[in-house]
Amino acid sequence: MTVLTQSMAGQPADRSEHRLGVRVTPEVLIYVALALLALTLRLTLLGASPLDDAEARQALAALRAVNPQAAGELTEAQSPLLFALNALTFALTPGGGDFAARWPSALGGVLLILAPVLWRRYVGVLPALIMAALLALSPIGLLASRTLSATPWTMTLALVVPWLALRFVETRDARWALAATAGALAMVFLTEPSGFLALQALAFGVLFALLTAPTDEAEHVRAVRQTLRTWPWARGLWIGALGVLGVATLLYWLPVGLTVVGNLAEGALRGFAQRRTGAPIAFPLWVTLRYEAGLALFGLIGAWRAVRHGGFFERALVGWLLGGLLWAVGYAGADAAHALWLTVPLAALVALTVADWIAERPSVAWHVPDWGVPLHALVTFGLWLAVGLSLVLLGKRLLLDVPQGVADWRDLARALVGGVYNRSVAQPQAVQVGDVTVQDFVLGFMQLRLLITVLVTMLNGVLFFLIGSLWGARAAWRGFALGTLAFALFFSAGLGGREAFGTPAGDPRVFWHADPVTADLHELRETLHTMSLRATGDPRLIAVTANVPTDGAAAWALRDFPHVQFVDGVGPEINTEIVLMPDVFPRVRMGADYVGKDLVTRLGWGTSQLSWRDAILWFYQNKSAQKPAPTERLMLWVRKDVYGVEQVIEK
Repeated sequence: MTVLTQSMAGQPADRSEHRLGVRVTPEVLIYVALALLALTLRLTLLGASPLDDAEARQALAALRAVNPQAAGELTEAQSPLLFALNALTFALTPGGGDFAARWPSALGGVLLILAPVLWRRYVGVLPALIMAALLALSPIGLLASRTLSATPWTMTLALVVPWLALRFVETRDARWALAATAGALAMVFLTEPSGFLALQALAFGVLFALLTAPTDEAEHVRAVRQTLRTWPWARGLWIGALGVLGVATLLYWLPVGLTVVGNLAEGALRGFAQRRTGAPIAFPLWVTLRYEAGLALFGLIGAWRAVRHGGFFERALVGWLLGGLLWAVGYAGADAAHALWLTVPLAALVALTVADWIAERPSVAWHVPDWGVPLHALVTFGLWLAVGLSLVLLGKRLLLDVPQGVADWRDLARALVGGVYNRSVAQPQAVQVGDVTVQDFVLGFMQLRLLITVLVTMLNGVLFFLIGSLWGARAAWRGFALGTLAFALFFSAGLGGREAFGTPAGDPRVFWHADPVTADLHELRETLHTMSLRATGDPRLIAVTANVPTDGAAAWALRDFPHVQFVDGVGPEINTEIVLMPDVFPRVRMGADYVGKDLVTRLGWGTSQLSWRDAILWFYQNKSAQKPAPTERLMLWVRKDVYGVEQVIEK
């Protein structure tokens, strides 16, 4: 670094200092550990669930562009960056599947976690490290990186581009400005259709900081104006345009990438009016509240502090958050991964707030030992864990022991406060709850859990006031806030881990997935491989007639079968070894006898019919008494000679 600094300053470098030195610090080790953790979480079982229709459309576009033998017409990709990365992957590994299609998003998620290290010089070592840790543990960051989404790349650039611009402000070196311009163009024309919205949110953050600047910060306004005047716009736009063309076409190897850039602009406009299938209004906002409630709460606290006491940078983060919130509510085409529009600025605000709490010097009036606030935070975290465990046990009693006939929660509440019940199971007594009989020991155990929950919560309050009397209100607030934040992050990480690794594919009760497909598509591929080996001696050479969309999840399942013919209908003229078609009644007559197998490819479920009991069960475990019902079935027909039977008996 000394040699590099001297060279940039125009001073002669000392030849005696030309040594390669690597300094391993605890900070470096933490970043390496976070990167390895993030990579492990994002790559483990990455291909376990099949691609949904939107993911399959993106992957098929790249596969068909590089593999002439892939069946089906060229489809329209929505992300030039993912198109280029997927095309490179499929060219190098022709047999790539769901894992190969999703790995670029996983890579973008890891880079997003490492991006805060760029800001350590401006915000400090501790805030940058905390932000990286928050993004590594974020369930939204995890789930977005495990789907074929370009949003992790968009938000990575959203952290890199302002850093490049700030480097230009400091050094007036045009190379930083050129790189920042290229990065901004990549956000708009390479990542995804909504990339320009993320860039506008960043610009609004700067504008918000300028509009809310006090009179003593007039130099910031002058600095912004001076930067805009000296910015090398023409060269930056030329270099950025060449970079966009080079990446989209893989250095002009795939000219069809230019079409993908055009599709991106069209998709951006379409997203203002067309909502994704199964997505509710303000989908990213609801996803944030579902998976990052703790981060959102403490992020709002950080935003309030930034507006009242923060500098230009903190207020810019608040403006960025407001811009992301506007598009999260108003952009119809936003999906679950776009919750990162809110998660990233929230993580930055929380990181700055927590670092301030940790690094604040003790008050002169109160002598706070160095271990005081961390110990208070640890005890608070443990007490909240006890509250959470008590609520889980209460929920178990509520869901398993209370009869299903208790449909009105108000009747149950009146019974719980109406008296003290015996908890002995040896001599149970009957209690009327509405029109339903409930055993008294069930109500007694529920009362015990409610009492424990209330007492432990009160104990947290008592601890807060005790710490305040010993070391002052500020120390008490910091310990309580840090412990509560740790519990909220722990709870959110559990939600994300369950959704990523513990939920069956295609379950519509998982709030993250708007329109998922089931694992029966994997079963389809396994059956086709078996039948192809039996008929041709090769797992992929069997002839298939497919009456399915050419750009959906079913078409992706047929990706490596070269003898697939997509048709608009099936009739007596069809006699190929395999026929894949929707399940219709009455059955269509074909030109041969077939053995059929039905595949449930999509399930439907809604929250409108949830009872209060089901709502609790759904929130904690993604389960409900009302099971998802099949909404889409495919019939896989295998010709009888391939299947190995002499006669087909129709049912």
